[in-house]
Amino acid sequence: MICIRPNYFSKFQCDGKACGSRCCKGWRVVVDSNTYEKYFNIADEGARQSIISHLEKLDDNNYFVKMRDNFDCPFLDDDSLCKIQKCHGEDYLTAICYSYPRVNYILGEVLEQSLTLTCPIAAPLILLPTEPMQFEEIDIEKPRGIFDWTSKLKKSIEESVDMQAKAISILQNRNFPLNERLIYLCLHLQDEPFVGKINLNFDIDKHADIMIDIFCKMYEMNMDSEKKANLKQMYITYKEIILERLMIHYSHIFENYLVNEFFMRCYPFAFDGGLWTNCKIFITGYKAMEFAIILMAISKNGFVTVEEFLNMIDAINEKLDHNRGGMKAIIKFAESSGDIQNFSIYMFDK
Repeated sequence: MICIRPNYFSKFQCDGKACGSRCCKGWRVVVDSNTYEKYFNIADEGARQSIISHLEKLDDNNYFVKMRDNFDCPFLDDDSLCKIQKCHGEDYLTAICYSYPRVNYILGEVLEQSLTLTCPIAAPLILLPTEPMQFEEIDIEKPRGIFDWTSKLKKSIEESVDMQAKAISILQNRNFPLNERLIYLCLHLQDEPFVGKINLNFDIDKHADIMIDIFCKMYEMNMDSEKKANLKQMYITYKEIILERLMIHYSHIFENYLVNEFFMRCYPFAFDGGLWTNCKIFITGYKAMEFAIILMAISKNGFVTVEEFLNMIDAINEKLDHNRGGMKAIIKFAESSGDIQNFSIYMFDK
């Protein structure tokens, strides 16, 4: 089948020793029914029971792996490799273990593959190249672990893929600052064409309030009004100068983050509510990441290293993927923030 994917995809190689097998710790791993049947039919009774004993029924079709007390996967060996894969081969891995950090979306007969930033081996491949991210179109066999996004499309497959490609070209247009690219993205993804001129009446107080609310929900913090006020004042005071400094050194990382998130999460079709709602969710999520980076830079006397930048992106994405409070706050704001004119008050300063 036709597959569209970033060029970095073919360079990725899983290395549990290099990353400490982070994807084998702290996750809830669902065992699909097909994989469970493979485990149940292992001929050697001892080998079969060593796997089955660590599984618990989730529903009629699925099981999940019971993690150890320290939240490690019970199949993680001392050499940071998977016992199941070592003994039985990768075909015996669950769909999620087989595919992660690969993300596979299907749009009709078109497969889109990418890597998620929560993998510390994948993240540098995605974020650090200084040249714009390139994509390739190849023909491959249909892989396991596919999310079918076809029913979410409001246009034909060809139109939808073209819309994604156009959006990515906007995000990679280095003739304009990132903020302007995001404004052009908004115009591209309007459900109805925007008539008139966008007046950028940015309100940094409103922007800071939204970001702090998302941040608190993301990290499940009950911050009192005084702490919120202090954080807000600190952010407002230093935001412009720190973001300008970060863009000088790391604009390519911000750009690669945007491009990968847009493609990897299958925007603008990822959420219900239409293209414009998806656009607002995407931009608000990016601004939440930007907010966190700025706060970290403030705490580091104005700057962050590449490693610190990547670690923060990892932490934010993990929260958005596995702590639904932050993502719910982003969606709620996006759904209620109105048209591009109103949305720009919260998001676009210059």
